[in-house]
Amino acid sequence: MIGKKYNLKKIYKEGRQDLPVILISAFPTTIFIIIAFFSLMGMTSFSKDNVVDFILLAILSSLGPIGFYNYHKLRIKRKIEEKLPDFLREIGSSTSSGMTVFDAVRSASKRDYGPLTKEIKMMNAQLSWGISVKEALVNFSKRLKSPPVERAVLTINQALDMGGNTSETFFAAAKEIEQIKLIEQQRRTEMSMYSIVILLSFFVFLAVILIINQTIFAEFFKLQKEIGGASMGGFGLGHIDKDALRYAFFSFTFVQSIGAGLLGGFMMDGNLSSGVRYSFILLLTSFIALRFLM
Repeated sequence: MIGKKYNLKKIYKEGRQDLPVILISAFPTTIFIIIAFFSLMGMTSFSKDNVVDFILLAILSSLGPIGFYNYHKLRIKRKIEEKLPDFLREIGSSTSSGMTVFDAVRSASKRDYGPLTKEIKMMNAQLSWGISVKEALVNFSKRLKSPPVERAVLTINQALDMGGNTSETFFAAAKEIEQIKLIEQQRRTEMSMYSIVILLSFFVFLAVILIINQTIFAEFFKLQKEIGGASMGGFGLGHIDKDALRYAFFSFTFVQSIGAGLLGGFMMDGNLSSGVRYSFILLLTSFIALRFLM
C-alpha cells in the first residue's frame, strides 16, 4: 500500500515549467528558418551566402533561451539543496523539544535560508490553510523537482505515516541530502577537468581550421586563380569551389561546437540539458570567428 501511495511517477508528474521559454524562442527560430528558405529560393534580397547566417541564427535562438533558463533554474536548485539540510535539522531540533511540525515550520520561516526562504514561507502558508504536512512537503518537492529532495520527502512522509520518531527522521533526511550533495560535488570536481579538455579541444580545432584556411588554402586558391586550373609540366591543378569548402568548414565547426558543448555540460553536471548553454556559447564564438576571419 505504501509503495502504491508514494509512487514517484504518480506524485511528481507535472507540466513542464520551461514550456513558455520554448514557445518564446520558437518564434524567432521560425522566422529565421523562413527567411533562410526564401533566401535559398532566391525570393528575397539576401544573397545565398546569408542562408548559412540565418540558419545559424535559428539554431542560436532555439538553444540560447532554454540553455540559460535551465542554467538559472539549476543554480537556484543547488542553492536550495545546500540550505535544505540546515532547515531539516532545525525542524528536527524544534520537534525534539516538543514543538509540532507546523510550529517548527512557522518558526523556520522567519529565518534567512537564501532562496529556500521563499519555499519555506510558501510551505508555512499552505499549513496555515489547513493543508497537511505531508501534502505541503510533496508540493515543495514538486516545485523543486530534485531527486535528493524527492527521496527525503518520501522518507519523511513514510515515517510520519508509520508514527516513527519525527525529529530523528528529519535529522536522517538532512544527513542523506548532505551526503548526496558531497558525492555530487566530488563528481563535478573530478569531471570538470575532462570538460575543460573537451572545450579546449574545440578551440584548438577552431584555430586549426582558421590557420589552414589562411595559409594552405589561401595559397592554393591564389595559385588556382593564377593558372586557371591549367596543366603545368605534367602537373594538373584541379578546381575546388571556394564557397563549397567554406561551407564545409562552417558545417564541421558548427557540428563540433554543438557536440562539444553538450558533452562538456553533461560531464560537468550529469545533465544533458546543462550542455545546451555551452553549445550556444561555442556556436556563437565559432560563428563570429569564421564570419569575420574567413
